[in-house]
Amino acid sequence: MNESYRLGEQSIIAYLQRLANGISTAELDVAALPAELRAVGEQLQKTHAILQQERRLLESNAYIDPLTNLGNRGGLDRHVEQLWHKGDPFTCAYIDIDHLKHCNDRFGHAEGNRYILSICSTLSETMEHDEMLFRIGGDEFVLISLSANETELEQRLERVRAGLIEASSSGKAPMIASFSFGCSRVDPLAGDTRRQMTMDADRKMYRYKLMHRVQQPKDNDAPQRPIVDQLPCNDRVFQAISMSSETRYPFILNLDTGESQWSVNAVRDFDLPSQHPFNSLDMWLARVHPEDRDNVRAELDMVINGTWHFHYMQYRVMDATGKYVLCDCTGYRLDGTDTEPSMYVGTIINRSLADTTDSVTGLGDVHALVNAIGEMRRVAREAGFIAIKVDDIAEVNARFGFDAGDRVLAESAACLMDCSRGKGRLFRSTGPMFVALFDELGPEAIDELANEIERFLGSPVLIGSLEYQPPIRVATLHLNSVDRQPVSILNELKALLGKAVQVPGTKLD
Repeated sequence: MNESYRLGEQSIIAYLQRLANGISTAELDVAALPAELRAVGEQLQKTHAILQQERRLLESNAYIDPLTNLGNRGGLDRHVEQLWHKGDPFTCAYIDIDHLKHCNDRFGHAEGNRYILSICSTLSETMEHDEMLFRIGGDEFVLISLSANETELEQRLERVRAGLIEASSSGKAPMIASFSFGCSRVDPLAGDTRRQMTMDADRKMYRYKLMHRVQQPKDNDAPQRPIVDQLPCNDRVFQAISMSSETRYPFILNLDTGESQWSVNAVRDFDLPSQHPFNSLDMWLARVHPEDRDNVRAELDMVINGTWHFHYMQYRVMDATGKYVLCDCTGYRLDGTDTEPSMYVGTIINRSLADTTDSVTGLGDVHALVNAIGEMRRVAREAGFIAIKVDDIAEVNARFGFDAGDRVLAESAACLMDCSRGKGRLFRSTGPMFVALFDELGPEAIDELANEIERFLGSPVLIGSLEYQPPIRVATLHLNSVDRQPVSILNELKALLGKAVQVPGTKLD
């Protein structure tokens, strides 16, 4: 073997070793090889080029939604990570297509896909050069803009939505096309967090949907129920509702006359003048903590004048003892007709009396879960369940203490809230088991959300010097009608979790 051939072989071996070590920029000087080795060198270069191309294609597909060719959730996470690393402020819009389930159920999934693509195309046509659109779920998009502020992006999306509704309202389209949205401006260098961004945009989008969601034309033969049938029909029914829980106070306010109705519990616990007071908004605002009063008044004014149809706030209210207690206040405006008044109907939860909240995670506990399933059973509603079990909590408690185990569960609950994005009600059932309850999602959407939970649930928790990733199990259950006792459903969920494949985490042994 001559010296030139031996050096050529060494060059090829060194080239292959660099490739094996992950050095994708490794080069081989084929022209410097002896004639008898050049064909081998050229073939190695061609093979490397093909493999590099396939690798880039696989990496690209991992971040691309196959239906729309937009970035998917992974692509969004990567893009936001880059912006966060640079410290660039930006505006995000969370966009949710209205009535996609109605479209799929009534016209089929092919028409549903066309509906998704039409929204995607319309949004893309209005984007600026520095903006990117991502599809992160079946009916969910996120638009990221570096230049538009929150108001500018809201105004543009409002114009796009109005154009969609006008174009599809002639009766030629299968259904009226529309979407709901919420915008949030974030500045990483100012201390904003991604969780704050997600929660803020999601909250605004949900509120927008409640205020503006377009109603699709109903079938002519579908029985219509007047709004009045959905209200308590007399004092006896109202009292039965109000006495069902000491922590909840339902109320009804006639916005046309100012007359209102409150529960006996509310009269007792907040020292109200009667069950049927007039000027009840002023009466209630007088009991709100002075530091919270202006914000509460501003939101309620928006409900009264019809700008908002949904109100949710958590604030402090003075009780009958003169102490301020934390309350969750939720209400809906029902617009009036020629024969019916405009109503504001809601519920107040007194957190100082609440006994159905898990102290570790802040989610509803098993009692709240049983009550929620029982409510759905009484009206025989469709329901979807996602059960999640965090494994190895007993080992974490034994090795690091119960505070560490509680931190793992609390972080898992926070991550579960991010994944569910307000679409369902979340509970800590028993021990390390969580249950998410949905009443507007079909089996496919439930499975898709469960897959997302498997990928993202369980953010690493720092326990001492150990970055611990909890192993989890996820199971789903869909019922066309809740026709069983809650305990039977919970037992079935436990059995499904026992059969579920574990998503591995950090090994403690």
